[in-house]
Amino acid sequence: MRLNADALLDSATALASIVVDGQVELTVLNDLVDAEIGKPAELEPTHFKGKSLPEILALLQERYAGDVAFIVRAPGGVAIVRPPFSEISIFNQVRNDVIECWAGLKLPDGVVAQRQAFNLGYLTGVMCNASWLTPQTGLCGIFELLSGAALIVSRGTFRQVDFLADAVARLKASAVSFEEDTANFRQLMEASVAHKTRRYNGAFSIECSGGLDSSVVALAAADLHRDRPLSLLNSYSETDVNGDERFFFAALAEQVGGTRTYVETNARSSMTDLSSELLAPTARPCKLAATTATTFQLHEAAQTAGSRLVLTGDGGDQLFLRMSRLAIARELLAETRSPRQALRELAGLAIQTRASIWRVLRDVITGQSSRNLRRHMFGDLRFPQPPLASVLPDGRAELVPGARSLRHLPTTRLFQFFGMRNAELNRIALRGIAVEERKAFVFWPLIKAGLLTARRHHHLNGIDRALERGAFREELPDVIYHRVGKGAGRDMLMRYEYGALVSRIERSALYRHGLISRDLLRSAVDNLSYDSASALVRVCAVADWMDLHELG
Repeated sequence: MRLNADALLDSATALASIVVDGQVELTVLNDLVDAEIGKPAELEPTHFKGKSLPEILALLQERYAGDVAFIVRAPGGVAIVRPPFSEISIFNQVRNDVIECWAGLKLPDGVVAQRQAFNLGYLTGVMCNASWLTPQTGLCGIFELLSGAALIVSRGTFRQVDFLADAVARLKASAVSFEEDTANFRQLMEASVAHKTRRYNGAFSIECSGGLDSSVVALAAADLHRDRPLSLLNSYSETDVNGDERFFFAALAEQVGGTRTYVETNARSSMTDLSSELLAPTARPCKLAATTATTFQLHEAAQTAGSRLVLTGDGGDQLFLRMSRLAIARELLAETRSPRQALRELAGLAIQTRASIWRVLRDVITGQSSRNLRRHMFGDLRFPQPPLASVLPDGRAELVPGARSLRHLPTTRLFQFFGMRNAELNRIALRGIAVEERKAFVFWPLIKAGLLTARRHHHLNGIDRALERGAFREELPDVIYHRVGKGAGRDMLMRYEYGALVSRIERSALYRHGLISRDLLRSAVDNLSYDSASALVRVCAVADWMDLHELG
């Protein structure tokens, strides 16, 4: 069995190789950064001298990061390495004893023409939990090389090995001041934006909602690219349940001096389908199906503006612990240094959660909120029975690779790690759109720092996401700095004509494969709730994806 990485190599924006000990060749695709500080780096041959293939792979995962990949050719075998949180999507398929690898979400034409069988076990799982991260895809025989892992080909066999969970399990918390942390986070945020925009010569746009996360991304980019105005994209809705938010976006645009492009959120959205005709064929159903039409408009606007890249603030909420105050309470109190400080923290949490101090204290003692959250990661809520499916998923599957090795971690660090792995799945492939998308917070040096920093620095004096706010306090407009939350578009119950979605599902390949019950579908519409509405959208996305592959 041999590896064919030609398509992967062809996708690279830059290539560099070194030879170690005259027999090991390491090739890096794209621009490399140091895994600690996020600055540009180069492969150093002395690091790999005398090392075996497994040792080389471990060193690559430990020392380097960025949206890159490595190919290692050694006497013991060949490997493709995708470092932690690299946004290069890499897929593979075995054909005639050759492992064919390619980069990008869109399936190559030759693979589409093969009409692969559906992986019904995987599809059942993602209908229950769209955040399930596994090398499996919706097509039998096609797998994704996940970030933080290596695909190793040796002695006629191949396997994927995860390194990331173990790396996270071994992290030790830091003990520095809040001021040092904010300075570090600012440097890492700017390093991420510099890395992700480096090869685009300013031809990029930033999606800005007017919320904190995307505003921080825009400010970091403005500081790095002072010689040109930024292209800022905003999707707005006058029917948003929280009101029109263009005021916040305008305040940011005024601060950074960017050019503004507005997209009406619902202009191309249908109430009777998920606009799946805008999607290109992929190996997985689209997790962002409910936003397909809006994302298409934003990327189309970026492409019209001459951009080849769109930067987003996706993942910021998870990295900076925008979570239940009660779930974080126990860890915050554990970091207090005196009874008075603990009492002040307790009182602050009670005010923020609008609960009595006794209610908060009870949760700190029992850990109930923390336990409930962990059930979503390790327990019975990993793959909850959906209100529509007639088949149960495999209850033994881990939600992310190596999850069992992370059980000892505090709940907040699990929330960060699982949340950022979930953000990796927030990808979309659009027909006729060549613009790439990158997430500024999906950057291993930044994520690692977020995991290591004290919990009280994330949530300081009653202020959530305090590190993020503090790192850009001087530039953030006050109206954004003090924002508590932002809108989320139309109310889910009013977003679609769910009867039309059900009719679409009943005509689909998914329905014909017997994974969905007609009685449960009808019951979900007759007793519509937020849970059943979300499940209907998730199931319709899988049905549309299957039909795209069956019908071409």
